[in-house]
Amino acid sequence: MADPVDTAELGVTAVADAPTKAMKAKAPPQPKVGMLDLLQFATWLDWLYISLAIPFAMLTGFLQVSFLFIFGPLMDSLGTTQAAGAFAPVSWGPCCGIKMPLWFWFVFFGGCQWATCFLYNYLADMAKERMILKYKATYLKAIVRQDVGWYDTNNPQELSTRIGEGLKLIEEAISAKAVIVFEWLSMGITGFVLCFTFEWRVALIILACSPLIFAAGAIMNWAQQNGQKKIQDAYAEAGGIASEVLSAVRTVASLGLEAKSWSRYDGALAKAESAGIRVSVLVTIGMAMLFSSPNVMMGAGLMFGTSLLSRTRTELSTPHRFNVRADLDLVPGVAATGLYDTTVEYCANDCDPYDFRNINASASLGLFLHNLDPANTPKTCAELYEGMATFIWTCQTASLVVDNGFFDADTWTAFSFSQPGQQPVLTFIDVDGAPDVLGDESFKAYFEEQTGGWACLVAPSAILLAIFALQNGAQGLGNVGGPLNIMLKGRRAGVSILQTINRVPEIDSFSQEGRKLHEVKGAIEVRDVVFAYPASPDHNICNGYSLSIAAGQMVALCGPSGAGKSTLIALIERFYEPDAGSILLDGVDIRQLNVKWLRSRLGLVGQEPVLFMGTVAENIGYGKVDGVSQEEIEEAARA
Repeated sequence: MADPVDTAELGVTAVADAPTKAMKAKAPPQPKVGMLDLLQFATWLDWLYISLAIPFAMLTGFLQVSFLFIFGPLMDSLGTTQAAGAFAPVSWGPCCGIKMPLWFWFVFFGGCQWATCFLYNYLADMAKERMILKYKATYLKAIVRQDVGWYDTNNPQELSTRIGEGLKLIEEAISAKAVIVFEWLSMGITGFVLCFTFEWRVALIILACSPLIFAAGAIMNWAQQNGQKKIQDAYAEAGGIASEVLSAVRTVASLGLEAKSWSRYDGALAKAESAGIRVSVLVTIGMAMLFSSPNVMMGAGLMFGTSLLSRTRTELSTPHRFNVRADLDLVPGVAATGLYDTTVEYCANDCDPYDFRNINASASLGLFLHNLDPANTPKTCAELYEGMATFIWTCQTASLVVDNGFFDADTWTAFSFSQPGQQPVLTFIDVDGAPDVLGDESFKAYFEEQTGGWACLVAPSAILLAIFALQNGAQGLGNVGGPLNIMLKGRRAGVSILQTINRVPEIDSFSQEGRKLHEVKGAIEVRDVVFAYPASPDHNICNGYSLSIAAGQMVALCGPSGAGKSTLIALIERFYEPDAGSILLDGVDIRQLNVKWLRSRLGLVGQEPVLFMGTVAENIGYGKVDGVSQEEIEEAARA
């Protein structure tokens, strides 16, 4: 018959009648986890994959904007008689010696971008798959390695939720979804550099609107940072409640706790719903600002660009008024003879004398014939015709007519009433040393003499390309928030997971350290043990507990619920360490023994045994790690 032992007489108490421990210090702030910490399971091959994926991602972003290099010649060729469109041969900056049609460069860039995008996604996901397998195996190993006291302060029902959701967030943070940040950064930087290259003044105006993008990113980032943890914790709590209820569904049903259990679960989900709504509202505001800001920036760029274009063109302008010398003997219908110096003008509607479309041919011819007669007083278009003004050449229209050969010899000959091969009626006398017949080169020299320059200070294509470049750059930088948010979520999830992985428990069942006795007799001695559970460190369960059990002696521990009966068994199994005192097995402190060896020498049948999946025989066999025979299983079952 077992010897009854009253645990109350041995200094074991179920209430906090012993002196309480000092109040615990305030918990330190939660540690932070960086991206390098998340990559701690990367091998040299994974680092190789990542180091190759990053430059490929950056090249993909560069190629996304690089089409603007060749789009410029296409825009410049529009409106000219030599325009060949996509078949115009052009050379690209890094390949100046290679001239190919525009369509070739577009196809070439598209093919290169497809290849680089495929490579960086493939390499990044290859590294991710290799690392996440190690994460899952190591995390589960770390969880089962922890001592029982760790489970007292970490809800076991929440672990399954954290394993699923936490590792999923880490998986995304080390995948191509995060590496894409380098593509967006490269796209953004390239776009901003090209914008300043094409037209720096337009770039500055557009940049003045860029705070809209940064404000949108800041709003979304703040919402994700402050809301994601609350959502994750709420779902973990809800998952813990669900696991708890489902694992004890018979108890829930017997006590009629279905409605209360559902209410607890619904309350946890309500926290996630509230946090999710707040995050969604702020993210929606940020997204609206993010997607509308490029249009605002383009509008500002176009407004300033067009005004700049108009101003620079009017600065390099001159009226279409040429001083000519006419041979009146060759002009039909004119009574006068000899040489006569006069002016020739183009007349245009005075609403916009800069536009080719407003040139009036009949008025120009009438003015020409009027000024060619010495009997008439020379006049201008405005003086001779109401609503008319002298047509004004700008740098753009002057360049356009020269590029199209408007002032070639044949055109001038016809204009001056001359016949091919005959002496011209009119000769050009404005530019010293210029040919008598007005041509492309002499007109260009005349324009430069009148305006001080030839080429426009601002090209239309440069303004549009600057806007497109900065729009692409802003889009790239605006998209950076997405992968950064993914990495932030992974880092937050990695805090608890990496803490568990890196935690070495005080009672380490995986450790090979500790003594292994050659022979075990079974004498147990408990000396002045003081112990409080980690979940309630201020309430001592054992307060100077002492007990001696001889080898082979059968002992029953008696006492009320909470008196410390199960606690003593847990201390002997080394599920916990006593805060003071010691427990000896055959005269040896069990803290000096190897944990795995000690537990293999003890047999424990709990009040609520748990059966794993499989047969009863398989469950019995789990008790011997080194392998068990069928005879040993049957013998253990009979015992």
